[in-house]
Amino acid sequence: MKKYTIKHLLFLLLLIVMAGCTEDPISMAAGKLPDEVAMSKIGGILYSEKSLTNKLAINLSEDDVSATDAIYYTLTQPTASAVTVTAIADEKLVDTYNETNLTSLKALPAANVQFEKGGTLTVAAGKQVSEKIKVTISKQGLEAGTTYLLPLTIAQAPTDVQAQDEKQVLYYGVSIREKITTCYPYDPNSQVEIPPMLPNLFTVFYVNTENYQPLIAGAYAVSRTDMIDWNEELFSIGNIVNLKTVTVDYDSATKRAILNLSSDIRYVLEHTDKYIRPLQDHGHKICICIEGGGKGLGFCNMNDAQIIDLTNQVKNVIELYNLDGVNLWDENSGYDKEGIPTTNTTSYPKLIKALHEALPDKLLTLVDKGEPTESFYDASLCGGIEVGKFIDYAWHGYINENEIIQIIEPWESDHPYSDYIRKPIAGLAPERYGNMNIPRYKMMGGTPGFTDQVQQRIMEWGQSGRKKNNIFIYGDNLTANEQSQYEGTVNFVLSTIDSFMPDGGFTTYWYQNSFLDYRLNQTYKVYAKDW
Repeated sequence: MKKYTIKHLLFLLLLIVMAGCTEDPISMAAGKLPDEVAMSKIGGILYSEKSLTNKLAINLSEDDVSATDAIYYTLTQPTASAVTVTAIADEKLVDTYNETNLTSLKALPAANVQFEKGGTLTVAAGKQVSEKIKVTISKQGLEAGTTYLLPLTIAQAPTDVQAQDEKQVLYYGVSIREKITTCYPYDPNSQVEIPPMLPNLFTVFYVNTENYQPLIAGAYAVSRTDMIDWNEELFSIGNIVNLKTVTVDYDSATKRAILNLSSDIRYVLEHTDKYIRPLQDHGHKICICIEGGGKGLGFCNMNDAQIIDLTNQVKNVIELYNLDGVNLWDENSGYDKEGIPTTNTTSYPKLIKALHEALPDKLLTLVDKGEPTESFYDASLCGGIEVGKFIDYAWHGYINENEIIQIIEPWESDHPYSDYIRKPIAGLAPERYGNMNIPRYKMMGGTPGFTDQVQQRIMEWGQSGRKKNNIFIYGDNLTANEQSQYEGTVNFVLSTIDSFMPDGGFTTYWYQNSFLDYRLNQTYKVYAKDW
């Protein structure tokens, strides 16, 4: 029986924990290092910008061509003259690693690794840290399902640097994740490639991880039938998938705003390869939805220090788990609690601007509802901040199972399709505002409530010429079929896409709800959480 050392088990655990990491860098400030040798000697350490340890996991999908990292060299104290080292990929170290740790990892070919500037790292005189250089790791010739070990080290330690061997090597565990295929509805034996996203439609889903796995968002689809040749095509939907529950908590002792990840979403994030990466591989953007935590402190009453603190916490989560962005939904904050600062109209805009600047390449969206966002029409009320310039999309949050669907049009002078009125968000184009948000209606007499009224309202609005975009929001939590008063309502929600699409309704195409997993129409609570 194969024996495993403590070192081997720790490395395997690290690979599991870091399997969600990709080539996107997580910035970490390099502070002064404690001397591990005599003060008369200078020690040197090879670092990756992604980790403060010397072990990293890189998991590529079949669509990825390569992964990148950035490495740098750090000294324990400044030197009088420049220090230069050369980074290399050393396959021979794999044998040593396998022998020491009783593993049998394959060596990633050194030919698959390219270094910027030929691998040269220079610490300038009087400095401790070199500039970073880019490392590109190609997956050419690598097999899916196999973990390769890539040791990066320095060719030769400088004579004036005491280089401990274990400090000169970075170990990368590199693997390729196979693309998941699916099956056509009702046929578990027919495996096909997951189809592309439906063009000309931008759909947004919410998944509450307290009840369901995020993977449920990838199970729903839409079929499109050409009304000329009756050719049918299958498409994925769910461009943005917002995960719940994440809330803003408040520590009364320290006065800090705390980002509170529920135990369920924390589990999901710690198992990204299972629950998140397959969705991202097929075009879904996975974001966290941040809501009020009922403690009295929220988006609308934070001071500048709390905003900076909370922004850094959000940034760390998004970058650590390689998520695609943030959705802000300010409800249930409990602003009326005693001893809590009163709300103001500048706190929320400042938070939005701070998040945008901290995560410029990530999606930032918000839900427009009630007092938290009602001043966003006027930058002078928001501390001079035009909120719309710092977000990607917004949509209204008026979803009520006891009301007909609300189609809210902030840029129109009349409002025939809604009982609610919102003002335009300053700096936001109408093309980026979701006017329609569909509730999950209870079943009434075998059909969802308001069936005829919903279809009629959507169709009339679409034909009115007022529709500025094809943003389709399903703001209630996505579910499978359940033995409850809501059974079958998700199918109805998706069937409204035919009325929503400008070329639908038996004109050019006929759109129907469909599935990428046949079980969704044959059983209950498919994709219920399994932890």
